Formats: sequence, C-alpha cells, structure tokens
Amino acid sequence: MRVVSEPNPEEPDLLGDFRLFAILGSWMEEDVVEATIRNAFAQGVETVYLIDNDSTDATVDRAIAAGATLVERFHTELYEERVRILLMNSAVARISLASGEDHIWWLWMDADEFPEGPDGLTIREYLGTLDRRFRIVGGSYYNHFPVEKPESLPGFHPVDLQPMCELFAPVRPRYCFQPHWKHPLQRFDRAGPFMMSIMGFHTATLLMGEEVLEPTGGIVGHHVQYREESNTRARMELLCGGGDRNQYHHATGNKSMRRRFKTLDAIYSQSWAEADNLGAGHGVDPKPWVYESPPIRWYDASDLKEAVAAWRLQQALVD
Repeated sequence: MRVVSEPNPEEPDLLGDFRLFAILGSWMEEDVVEATIRNAFAQGVETVYLIDNDSTDATVDRAIAAGATLVERFHTELYEERVRILLMNSAVARISLASGEDHIWWLWMDADEFPEGPDGLTIREYLGTLDRRFRIVGGSYYNHFPVEKPESLPGFHPVDLQPMCELFAPVRPRYCFQPHWKHPLQRFDRAGPFMMSIMGFHTATLLMGEEVLEPTGGIVGHHVQYREESNTRARMELLCGGGDRNQYHHATGNKSMRRRFKTLDAIYSQSWAEADNLGAGHGVDPKPWVYESPPIRWYDASDLKEAVAAWRLQQALVD
C-alpha cells in the first residue's frame, strides 16, 4: 500500500475520543521486555497485548509482571514471523471489534523497539494533535550500538546505556517518501476498512490500490538489538546459528537474520567500518543521541546510577 505524506493542518479536524493500545510480538526476550512494556505505558498506551512465539525463557512472566496482557502463545519449530503477523492482526481485529470503540490507535512493536513521541510529547499527546484524516504514522528509526558495559540492564530504557546510534533509512525497500523504515502506528476505525499490518510493521494494507495518508514528521523509534553481549549472542545463535534455520529464513525472504548474526563480532568490537548496516552494505557511523527535552522515563536517574554501580560491583566479584 502506498503511504503519502502531508503536513498536519494548522487547524486540524481533531479526532476527539480515541484509545491507544499496543500489540507486542516477542520471542526469547526476557532481558528487555519489561522495559519495552514500561516505555509503552510511559508513552500513553493504555494496554499492551502480547503475542509470544513460545519463548522458553522468562519473557512471558516478565511481560505479565510489567503489566502486559497475554493474548496468545503459539508454538512453531523455528521462529515464524509469518505466523506471528497473522496472529497479531487477528488480535487487533478481535480486540478492536469487541471494544465497542469507534477509533483505536494501535502501536505495533517488537520487544527491542522503544518508540516515543516527537518534541518531548508522549505518543498519545502527539496523536491528539493530528487531523482525523491520518490513519497511519511512520517514524524515524535509529539503530543503537553498544560502546561500553553494561550494554543494557533489565527494566531500564536501553538508550540511556546505548546513546550511540545511526538513522536507518535504506533506499530499498522504501514504504513512503519520508525516511521512515516502519509505520508502527495504525488506526482502527469502526466505520472504515480494516487496516492490516504487513510483516515488520513497515506499512499496512487497506483497500486495493488505495493510498493511506500519514503526517510529515511522525514519531521516533529506537531499535536496540545489540544488548548484553552474552545474552545477545546466545539468542542470535538460537535464532539463526544453524544451517537449517538460515535455509528456512532465506526461503521465506528473510535474509537479514543471518547478516545480523555474522556482524556481531564487528559490533561488539566497535569495528564500525566492518559492521553490516543491513541496508546498503558494510559500515555504520554511530553518533550520540541527544534529547532536546527531558526524556520520558518511569524511573529516576539515580535509580539507573545505582543499578549500574551494582552491576559493576557484581562483575568485579565475578572477575
């Protein structure tokens, strides 16, 4: 579906009442899922609905403890993105129809994604400023990279530990004329056609051949896929370390998983010129992310400082 962009009018026709829910797909992400969910709530999400691909670690338990609502756990022999997107779309449709609401904005998330509103606004506050014509919202998408330890800590926003990042906006594929890698905000309208997300939440389908309108600008997405090194390597080994797994992923058109696995050494050694940027070949050039307004967090800076100090003390005892 083609996404076209227009500026939000100076005097927008506001939607008025709407709900903001999130749909989260997870697989083996116990180290980050709590922070993902708490960030969504901090951004104004009312309920986070979870679809889990049969994680065998503590992902689901930690997600529920953080306030998520488990919708479904499904089992596949390998991680299965195509099944996941079918179940996520099904959950969005069923929950939206059963809600009785006329308008629901849905925030589509992977467990390693941390979206936020622009200009110091929460996502909910931002959506409240938009003209009702907009049914989809894209965002600039930043890949973050670790440069010191700890690379991440459970329960804390990973950008506070990984400020180095790079805008990810490959030339192909492109889903709109803005530098948006994903369009994670999609609106259910009871009186309109159902909007169905594609794999990866890059865009969505509506009616055959119909354009969908997004505002210029949009939100910001932080992608933190390279977290604590040993956990990240173990997860990537399980995901795509074997030949059979890669052959399957390639057959379904997903070749990026193997590339992510192969670039781990370059990432964790900070060999930026050798790192695969997954878009246009090798080489990344991370720069520090700087907040122009105080970031929206669910903890104080002192809490993070104490957690980092405790982590370093524990590492010193182990070493």
